[in-house]
Amino acid sequence: MLPEFDLLIPKTLDEALTTLAERGNEIKVVAGGTDVYVSMHGKYQSFPAIMDIKHLQELKEFSFAEGKGAVIGALTTHHTLDRSEIIRAHYPALQEGASQVGSVQIRHRGTIGGNICNAVPSADTLGPLLVLDAKAVTISQQGRREIPLKDFFAGPKRTVIRADELLEKILLPDNESRRSAYIKFTRRNAMDLALLGASASLRVDEDGLARDVRISLTTCAPTPMRALHAEQVLEGKIPSEKLLKEAGLAASREASPRTSWRCTEEYRRENLKAIVPRVIATALARAREGVGIQ
Repeated sequence: MLPEFDLLIPKTLDEALTTLAERGNEIKVVAGGTDVYVSMHGKYQSFPAIMDIKHLQELKEFSFAEGKGAVIGALTTHHTLDRSEIIRAHYPALQEGASQVGSVQIRHRGTIGGNICNAVPSADTLGPLLVLDAKAVTISQQGRREIPLKDFFAGPKRTVIRADELLEKILLPDNESRRSAYIKFTRRNAMDLALLGASASLRVDEDGLARDVRISLTTCAPTPMRALHAEQVLEGKIPSEKLLKEAGLAASREASPRTSWRCTEEYRRENLKAIVPRVIATALARAREGVGIQ
């Protein structure tokens, strides 16, 4: 049984923003609701009011323009991202992340906006979005804010989004010759939370040097994080097996994983030394070949 709450179903974005301006502090916004309703059913959370925004067409934009990039509305489902040829070609790490969110049923219902706003450190799309230099666009009656995703997470399950705001869309730059990859490390390859997640994005210039290197880690800190020291190991250098191993060691050192019932801090650090070189190697191969996921 769910606890009692007021169910609000706005018909337009303006109606939703007006309601949030009036009652935002007592409202929980849901789209797919795949985490919220489960948590409420388990009596872990309760809210005076739930606002269901899944019918708001204004939040369903999904487009791509060469030289500009992609616009992904907050209500875009994981299934859409998983199946999109645009995402596969230009943002393969995001496709790999979206394809591993929960079950098929959850991917059909769950949204990218929900995954971001839920802000759990293990979320499969957040690491990929970080290495893709994503920006979150929030909207309220006061206007819009454009927030680099690296600045969006305030802690486990906490973001900088205000009570009167909605996440409207995600902006991804056109990566041009940059290519990316995501690896999820779990006990089993089905419906399991990541014990570790690693993402990488880079390009290779005409001299064979790694440029615009981005490496991110999930389930390795209170929030999804960029591995800045690991990035500097590769930036401006010709990638080699030795350098990739050094990047893995750097990522392991700068991560701050915790011990939980699922695995220990030491286990996570040791596995980062192997997973980070693997994900860099995959992104590197794609960058050299100039392709995404085939």
